[in-house]
Amino acid sequence: MITYEDWRQRYVRPYEAGLYVAYNVAGDMAPQDAATVSEASGYGLLASVLANRRIDFDKFLIYYNEQENDQGLSCWQQVLRNNKIFTDPDPSNNGCGSATDGDLDAAYAVLLAGQKWHDPLYTERGIKLCAAIWKWSITAETRVTNLGDWCKDKDGKEADKFYWVSRPSDYMLTHFQLFSEVDTQRSKQWISVIEASVQVLQQQLALHPETGLLADFLVYNKSEKRFKPSKGKILERDSDGDFGYNACRVPWRLAIWYKQTHDQRLLPLLQAQQRFFEGQEPISAGYRLNGQPLETYTNICFLAPVLCLLKVMGSKRIQHIEKAIQRERTAGRATYFGESIELIVELQLQQL
Repeated sequence: MITYEDWRQRYVRPYEAGLYVAYNVAGDMAPQDAATVSEASGYGLLASVLANRRIDFDKFLIYYNEQENDQGLSCWQQVLRNNKIFTDPDPSNNGCGSATDGDLDAAYAVLLAGQKWHDPLYTERGIKLCAAIWKWSITAETRVTNLGDWCKDKDGKEADKFYWVSRPSDYMLTHFQLFSEVDTQRSKQWISVIEASVQVLQQQLALHPETGLLADFLVYNKSEKRFKPSKGKILERDSDGDFGYNACRVPWRLAIWYKQTHDQRLLPLLQAQQRFFEGQEPISAGYRLNGQPLETYTNICFLAPVLCLLKVMGSKRIQHIEKAIQRERTAGRATYFGESIELIVELQLQQL
């Protein structure tokens, strides 16, 4: 398994007084000079607080705070040009818009830091971030996460069709639980987010009970008053309605929630996923929701969440997945995304 020190050496870079996680080491992201994203900032904050690296955490937080937009959330992407990091001014990239997953991990990590290091300044920062997330990243009508602040207009109302789109990979129930405990002004609201998220997850299981797989993107059907997998491209690619590079994180997020709470409402979903993945060889880097593989290769970002799920569920296939991860690393196919997830999975499981 990857260690914090190895991960730090591979992906963490200094910038001015702070640190950031380089997500574009291979230079294959768009634009090519992209340096990092708020998702990576969230991973950095979460990994460092779980690993008890306070100096790193404070530097990650410096960088994260410097990317704050007008809504109090993080600009989603920064570029590195002429040795300077800044938000891409290209309006088509919407660089100043937020991405919900990064802000959720950041808020959770900062609140954890307040508890771990008994520092009220972290708690204060976390609560401020919770307030912004509630206002801009939760859809009032559905009580689940949206894709970012750009889905709402300046008054917090529906901006366009994306207002009704949600990602199951953002259903971080552990985070919402901590928010409800610390952000007491909105405690009931955060509990309602947990309840709404669980309901959506149960509805998705009913669509494919044989696999338990969820789509990268869900779209709310107003007439039926429920979410359904995207039909083709809604934001990123034609496979937005499949189990891909967003939803691959779902087994991890939900397994951690189940280990922490033993929430029986999600046990059938986790059991379905367990049965499905135990029967896959190899685990594909993407699936149709009915279980049809999309690729002939695998990726650590798919393997690490499955490993988390199987460890929580007590599977006999744990060592098999661990070996698959190591093969990917040995072959030089490890990336920021997969190894960041792998590290955080291991740190979380050690502490629950």
